[in-house]
Amino acid sequence: MQQETGKEVLDGSVTFDEGRTITSSGLFGTASAFIPTLTFLSSPALGKEIPLVHRQLTLGRSSDCDIMIPDPSVSRKHLRISCRKMVKNGEKPKIKVVLQDLGSSNGTLVNYAAIHKAVLKPGDKIFLGRVILKFDHRDVAEQSFFDEIYRLATTDSLTSLLNKATIARTLSEEIADGARNRRWISVLLMDIDGFKSMNDLYGHLAGDRMLQSVANILRATLRKRDKAGRFGGDEFLVIFPETGPKGAALAAERIRQTIETTVARELNLTTNITASLGIAACRAHIANPENLLEHADAALYRAKSLGRNRTEVWKKSRALPCNR
Repeated sequence: MQQETGKEVLDGSVTFDEGRTITSSGLFGTASAFIPTLTFLSSPALGKEIPLVHRQLTLGRSSDCDIMIPDPSVSRKHLRISCRKMVKNGEKPKIKVVLQDLGSSNGTLVNYAAIHKAVLKPGDKIFLGRVILKFDHRDVAEQSFFDEIYRLATTDSLTSLLNKATIARTLSEEIADGARNRRWISVLLMDIDGFKSMNDLYGHLAGDRMLQSVANILRATLRKRDKAGRFGGDEFLVIFPETGPKGAALAAERIRQTIETTVARELNLTTNITASLGIAACRAHIANPENLLEHADAALYRAKSLGRNRTEVWKKSRALPCNR
């Protein structure tokens, strides 16, 4: 088995640590036309496919798992999937895929029947708490097509950040993931100051390039665990898991300063481009997505009213009654 270089994390999309590639474990020859695959039929990565190219994978909520699923109904180490090559004399090798529950709290179901261990067949549905997977054999030639369909469904076509539906779903999932350990979670709402006037002055193509430049700054500035999406028009939403208001404010200021010093210069604009940012933070076990966004929006409005090109933190974020 080849050495893993990172963990796969499911949090609204499937991502790999830098340098991580999916490579065959040697179970499949180069001429193999099919690879056993898990497809998510529910959140947190609806529609995403995971090729089972390694001999053994663990799935669960813990960061120690090969496939991390941040859902509170999933145990820290929920199940193990093993791929075994079966060879019989005079026959072509076959792959046997075995699923084993690891003593999970909510159990594992295959086709609605509780199991401890099962040999998977194409079309089987697997239930880990609220999370549903489907096992199938995917044609290798079709894999890039399905990956592209998933990308189009979850990303914004202009900025390549998460789209509004996906970043909103990701916020709910991050709150659920952090609730058990009462971790902090912070959100940032940001928009470009005077964006409509900039569009009128420079044209809509320049406005699109501004949005793309801001998106590139977010990708370059944020941690791998942070999530960013286009929330509508010139507004962006950033999620900072396991981050309190001070940490989020520091990150927001780095973003704001980089926008101020970079965007206009990169696009050869004569008018400086700035952004206003609003932050709200809360302990995840009392957090509510709607209220967090409402409080971040109020902080953003305050930043605008105080002159723009600044970051404001919702004042009561340390004792935020998010669930009321």
